[in-house]
Amino acid sequence: MFFDHFLENQLATWQTAKNNYDRLKYVLYRTINFDGFQIRIQHNPDRILSAVAKIDEASLKARACFLCKKNMPSEQQSFDYNPTLDIRVNPYPIFSRHYTVPAKQHIPQLISGHLGDMLDIARTYPEYTIFYNGPRSGASAPDHFHLQLAPRHEMPLETDVIHCHKETLLSAPDKTLVVECIENYIRKNILIRSGNKELLEQTFASILDIIGKVTPNDPEPMMNLFAWYEGEEWQIVLFPRRQHRPWQFFAEGDDNILFSPGCVDFAGLIISPRKADFNRLDAPLLQDLFGQLTLTNEEFNHLRSMISNSEINHLIAKS
Repeated sequence: MFFDHFLENQLATWQTAKNNYDRLKYVLYRTINFDGFQIRIQHNPDRILSAVAKIDEASLKARACFLCKKNMPSEQQSFDYNPTLDIRVNPYPIFSRHYTVPAKQHIPQLISGHLGDMLDIARTYPEYTIFYNGPRSGASAPDHFHLQLAPRHEMPLETDVIHCHKETLLSAPDKTLVVECIENYIRKNILIRSGNKELLEQTFASILDIIGKVTPNDPEPMMNLFAWYEGEEWQIVLFPRRQHRPWQFFAEGDDNILFSPGCVDFAGLIISPRKADFNRLDAPLLQDLFGQLTLTNEEFNHLRSMISNSEINHLIAKS
């Protein structure tokens, strides 16, 4: 397909990207078993810059935006997806095919007005999962809107959505819209499934508004977001968050753990740039780390209740 040729051409002419993709073939993996699901850990030293990225306002102003076209390396190419977005090879990959989808203009990393783009891209390229890191939830460029693309089924989340036990929060009688959550997943989540794009966008907007009443909401609710298209319908997975990094990220000495998760980590593929952390992570430690970042049980129970009793029921009735 076109993407494969685009990547091949870039790796033939862009040595930095080629070196990083070559090294990706030798990254190490571990698997940690939980009750009903697994989490994989990838030791990937090339992701160190993303993991420690400073996203405070002063640091952002002090560096040139690496997603602005004028600052692209001379070897990097892009192609237009639509009038507002283009697609580029990610030179610091997590996956064997990893693409960034930045806005052509320097606009903030906010999902408002862009969910439709996510859904369109997912339908255009159903062999890819598209994801969005909120500006305070793992995005290393919170000052420039961008999405990312990864091959389908590279992250455990996509299998877990099928096989893990789920609770239904809302459902249309004809199943044209279903809102669920995976239970006992150590990362609180909301799943929205529909083949009706307009209904899906309206439902997402309503749920995001509800989440903003539960979790930090400046400039938007903290979250990580996924979308893919399969079987004539879209699947959206949303992870609401209450914190960016755990206390261990800032600790000194033996307590320090370089854990700064974004979408891929919340999807069950932990990216660990340091070998010591890669060897150290286990189930209890991951429960502690994610537990500091995901919603508390009390917050999530409140969120579930508000969704179940929300105006979304009226949207379903009209559909």
